[in-house]
Amino acid sequence: MALTKANLKLYRSLREAESRKESGLFLVEGPELVKEALREGWALQEAVLTHEFNAESVTGRDLRKLLTLAGVHIEMGSASDLERLSDTRTPQGIAALAKLPKIGEYSKPLKNVEVLLICESISDPGNLGALLRTADWFGVTEVILGPGSADPFNPKVVRSSAGSIFRVRVWRTADVNRVLQGEKTSGRQLFAATANGDLLPGQLPHQNPRGLVVGHEKRGVSEQVIAACTATVRIAGKGRAESLNLSVATGILLHNLCGD
Repeated sequence: MALTKANLKLYRSLREAESRKESGLFLVEGPELVKEALREGWALQEAVLTHEFNAESVTGRDLRKLLTLAGVHIEMGSASDLERLSDTRTPQGIAALAKLPKIGEYSKPLKNVEVLLICESISDPGNLGALLRTADWFGVTEVILGPGSADPFNPKVVRSSAGSIFRVRVWRTADVNRVLQGEKTSGRQLFAATANGDLLPGQLPHQNPRGLVVGHEKRGVSEQVIAACTATVRIAGKGRAESLNLSVATGILLHNLCGD
């Protein structure tokens, strides 16, 4: 079936948070992300493939078979259609509509979670996606987002997560300090990443419930949040760069916090 103007409009509208909320859908772009969604059993409502991707690409033909087996409705569109519905410059021949999950509001300590990542406020979608991917790499399955953080189902977050959005559970909170107090009361040690932290990465514990707290890309972790944590941790540098990329810094700290 050919992609209709109404459906093209729907795909394009999912760039906006309000449209995602109203439709209960979010956009999944590119063959790798669509395959990841299928592999993780994510509910896809439909997919649109370009004629070229479907007819001339082995990946396209194989992916169409997987979509058909999963019972996903398929529509055909032109390359220009994909360019219009995507906010990337080089669409990859396929996009899909996935059902938007309900993002849980943090309400009580996550007692069975060994390592937790708490983001005070990550406003850039690309940074948030990279953090989700980093957490996933180190086996961290629960991430808590404070106020001001980007929507985890923004198309840029989904792309930057490289499929990790389908595996990492995201929680929202309007009060990061309440989360920290609840987690500390339950026995979790919490470490705030700061430029002048007291600990070095190698001093982070490898056992018992623990968590890493990262702050805003520019402002860092607030003083109030630092005061609520168990300790602070820094990454010592040797060069002249002003700062370290947030996802790189988080990766170094999670590598030490999660152990071998």
